[in-house]
Amino acid sequence: MNGKLKKIRVSLGQKWTAFLVLLGAVLSLVAILVSYQVFSSFMNRYYDQLGNNLVRTLASQLDPADLDHYYESRQTDAHYYEIQRFIRDLVENNEVQYLYVVRPEGDGVIFLFDSDMEMGDGSGYEGGAYCALGSYTDLFGEFAVYLDDFQNGRQVDPIIQNDPSYGWLMTASTPVLHEDGTLAGYVMADISMNEVMSIRQNFLMALGGLMVAITVTFLVLFLIFIRRRVVRPINQLTQATGEFIQSNESELASGTAKVNVPPIHTGDEVEQLADAFREMEQDMISYIQSFVKITAEKERIGAELNVATQIQADMLPRIFPAFPGREEFDIYATMNPAKEVGGDFYDFFLVDDDHLAVVIADVSGKGVPAALFMVIAKTIIKNHAQNKETPSEVFTQTNEQLCEGNDAGLFVTAWMGVLEISTGQFTYVNAGHNPPLLLRKGESFEWLKSRPGFVLAGMEGVRYRENTIQLNPGDRLYLYTDGVTEATNGAQELFGEERLQNALNEALDLPVQQLLKRIKECIDAFVGEAEQFDDITMLGLEYRQKGAGRDG
Repeated sequence: MNGKLKKIRVSLGQKWTAFLVLLGAVLSLVAILVSYQVFSSFMNRYYDQLGNNLVRTLASQLDPADLDHYYESRQTDAHYYEIQRFIRDLVENNEVQYLYVVRPEGDGVIFLFDSDMEMGDGSGYEGGAYCALGSYTDLFGEFAVYLDDFQNGRQVDPIIQNDPSYGWLMTASTPVLHEDGTLAGYVMADISMNEVMSIRQNFLMALGGLMVAITVTFLVLFLIFIRRRVVRPINQLTQATGEFIQSNESELASGTAKVNVPPIHTGDEVEQLADAFREMEQDMISYIQSFVKITAEKERIGAELNVATQIQADMLPRIFPAFPGREEFDIYATMNPAKEVGGDFYDFFLVDDDHLAVVIADVSGKGVPAALFMVIAKTIIKNHAQNKETPSEVFTQTNEQLCEGNDAGLFVTAWMGVLEISTGQFTYVNAGHNPPLLLRKGESFEWLKSRPGFVLAGMEGVRYRENTIQLNPGDRLYLYTDGVTEATNGAQELFGEERLQNALNEALDLPVQQLLKRIKECIDAFVGEAEQFDDITMLGLEYRQKGAGRDG
């Protein structure tokens, strides 16, 4: 299997069989449990009522004073035997196994009367010493749970438990109370539940067998129906669709392919599914024809975009060192587009021998429209700068020209500076762009913030103001676009200005070229596998030494 585990496939028929078996088992179990519960509840209510009626009948005929007397004296008399005969008559005339009267004492009870004792000649009992008057026994099982209720004369519901000697017994009880509510004794009746339990078991077995037979019959009939009406038609559809490509491989491109879904007449959703497959094959034939054409067109566009990418890259200065004969400064720049072509650009050039211009900009939008607008903006800015206009004049004139015919509503954020090499005077202007970071020799990178002007191509008539700073040998300037600070990782976190400043300050000793590469590595490590959504452009400038002034 070429080192791979073969995928286990389960057919629809097998899934339906397993589902129906499980469903039938669950439904049968529920039906059995409910039926058994109803039957058991009915039987329990019947015997509960029988036991309660019997103990209440006997309790109504007992005098609490007599019970106190026999409990205290432990001596029988003629009246005692009369009560005993009455108890035996109740046992013989009702479905009860034992009927007795007890009085709680300690953790058990003292027997006062017991229907199981055989009466002799009136002077004693024979064969019943265990339950004779005054006999004591501990409460066990469920009786022990209700010990507190028995001792306080509270009514206790009938108790059903399996006695080791007598089997299943239901014991009903009722208290005999004095007029002041104190306890004189308890009347208890034991009713055998062995026959009832046997009936329950037989009922459960019969019901279970019936439900199994019904379930099996239903499953067989239903599976036959499913196989004929669902599984078989679906298998036909599967085979037909599986053979569609193989049998029409050469015809699909030419448009002569034929639909091979067989006619299925089930009058339900399966027939609708077959019709849908037939329409799908027809649509697929049309789609593949269109796809062939679209693929050829995309390949043509892709080739043209590759050429556009190369053209855009060639427009940006890419040969470093850029000015091999100039020791006064060092400059390096990179641009990584998010798509084949981007809207970011950078530029640097000598206006004359003593003035170096640097530009970085970001066109709104992405792709080809932004790239075309970028070419226009870059060209206009450079033309005005080479006419030795001041940075503010360059942006003012560029803005007016970009606003003309800008129906697409694109705009540019840009930052431009001109360095007078002989003195270190640096004049710059900001058109809504991110502020750069300035490194003074021996210090750390800090933001070179100034009040930014409005974006280029955003509105006619805007006047841009410029600022001037003094650069000293060893000072550096770092320019960037928002693709740097807005780089996003998989957790939707931004790289941000703080991380950028920290990354720069951790690489103060690196040359400009290595510094920009280090920042790009930090961004890549932060972003990870997340997609790049914006162009990432950076430019670094280091002022090394003052030069001798030259006239341009």
